[in-house]
Amino acid sequence: MPPTNLYLFARDPLPRPSLTMTLYTLRVILFPNPPFFEGDREVWREIHIDDSHTLEDLHNAIFEAFDRWDQHLYEFDTYNEYELPTRAYVHPSQYEGGPSWPPMNEDEIDRMLDQMSMDNPPEGAIEYFREARADPPPEGNVADTTIQDLDLEEGGAMYYLFDFGDNWEHRIEVREVNDGSLEGPPRVVAEHGEAPDQYPDPEDMND
Repeated sequence: MPPTNLYLFARDPLPRPSLTMTLYTLRVILFPNPPFFEGDREVWREIHIDDSHTLEDLHNAIFEAFDRWDQHLYEFDTYNEYELPTRAYVHPSQYEGGPSWPPMNEDEIDRMLDQMSMDNPPEGAIEYFREARADPPPEGNVADTTIQDLDLEEGGAMYYLFDFGDNWEHRIEVREVNDGSLEGPPRVVAEHGEAPDQYPDPEDMND
């Protein structure tokens, strides 16, 4: 039997809400790393990246932005408003789904707090630190973690460590958050300072 209300079957489907992408401007600041880089000059790169890219994509962009050529292991660490780590994101080959850092007992946490310089810590910082050290969040996989997953906010920051032997450390600041997206991979949009060689000449380090 044919349908009695052809209009219900012929009309256009309800319009879907548009999906708005978010475009981030990240400033990647290189920390001093003696004897490879004494920090005698400020070196940073600004990178555009959107929600759909992964932390692995961000690593590749930083790798190229600082003129590196030899790949190594690396890790990203997100931080909260107390400048305390909230989660570690590791290289796919290192990912096991375990804790972001080794859990600690109360005595170990007390000793660590005694060694830290936290003068007049913000309310909630010590409590958060104790909870996070006693029961660490699970580590993330950089290949599976998108920028959207991180809930980045303007003014926030995270950290990036490249090469666990030479320890190139970087602070990543979220400078701008806007509607938008990219076609293709993340890209460098601004730079400051000459990047140091990944493997400086030993004679240059002795000068």
